[in-house]
Amino acid sequence: MHLVYLKLELKRAYKRLPHLYAGAIMLLVTAAVIALLSSRLLYGESVVGTVAVGVSVPKEDELARQVVKMISSLESVGSVCRFQYMDRGSCLEELGEGNLYAVLDVPEGFVRDIMNGTNTPVTVWFNPDAGIEGKLFQELTDAGAMTLGASQAGIYAGNELYQICGLEDAIGDLERDLNQRYMDYSLQRTGYFRHLSVDATGDVTVMEFYEISMYVLFMFLTAIPVSGYLMPTKKIMGQKLALAGLGGGYRAAVKIAGMGFLMAAATFPVALAAVMGNVVEMSAILAAAWAVSCVTASGIVVLLFQMAGTLLGGIMLLFFVITGQHFLAGGFLPMVFLPATVQKWAMYLPSSVIMDSIKMAFTQQWDWSRLAACAGIGAAAWLLSGAAEVRRR
Repeated sequence: MHLVYLKLELKRAYKRLPHLYAGAIMLLVTAAVIALLSSRLLYGESVVGTVAVGVSVPKEDELARQVVKMISSLESVGSVCRFQYMDRGSCLEELGEGNLYAVLDVPEGFVRDIMNGTNTPVTVWFNPDAGIEGKLFQELTDAGAMTLGASQAGIYAGNELYQICGLEDAIGDLERDLNQRYMDYSLQRTGYFRHLSVDATGDVTVMEFYEISMYVLFMFLTAIPVSGYLMPTKKIMGQKLALAGLGGGYRAAVKIAGMGFLMAAATFPVALAAVMGNVVEMSAILAAAWAVSCVTASGIVVLLFQMAGTLLGGIMLLFFVITGQHFLAGGFLPMVFLPATVQKWAMYLPSSVIMDSIKMAFTQQWDWSRLAACAGIGAAAWLLSGAAEVRRR
């Protein structure tokens, strides 16, 4: 009796294949477009452009002009800022027209005032509509001001200490030594910068990440074209099957197996195309990840329809629950961009666990914890679906 029931359910699933492929084609096109646009939206062509900065330096103050040019020639500055030298009026005019992100108005005798302690400040004008580039330059200027302030505080503290200790004659040597040390710290800043590439998508590329994400979403949503197959067993039918020895757990398992067959049929052409296109390698890891993900997604889909109880309710519940948890799991926007509280729980969501399992096919490295977590979610969905079958009887 158990085998006959399994055969009948699989036959019902088989007859849904035409509906499945018709809906799958539409979903696949939509998922491909979303993956392409999302990957471009995440990084685009570049993260931030060079900051155009206007510099106004008095013509007669050649020392200040040389210092500013020396600073602009530093690699750590030149990679971010592009200085343009002009008079104060032209700088402010260009700033107002949006051609500059900021303007540095260097006063006359700026360098001399630093050396003698007068400390005449540089006036910095920011474009309020400069965006991320303007914010970046503002952070740089704030950091420079803090560095200069810390250096001067060190010199003043040293002078005071020498005066307290009666070493006034050595203050000149102290200032010279401290100036040399602080200049070394400030001008050799390239030693403080390390190139570290941080990828928001982990151990796969951006395009691979969105391919995996859209594949998982596609797999879940393929249940919509065959939603009629997922309708819960009617109460009288359930009672008859129970009298024949087919319990709620077995009926739920057979329904999951039938839906898993449909998901495998829908996703197999996608996986085959990925192998033929050299996107992934044909391997046991790919087969295991594909099979486990199909069964797990099938269990979740069957559970949602069991909870809804009706066709329309099941479709709506499936769509909103799956897309909602897929977003929170970092499917549309990588998890690192989500709030910390969301990241804490996102890794346990079905989409996140299944995506981690599929990543094994791209990295070609076994991760049994990912497979176990994926299988655990599928087992939990089966137990809850079986309980719903028993309760409905």
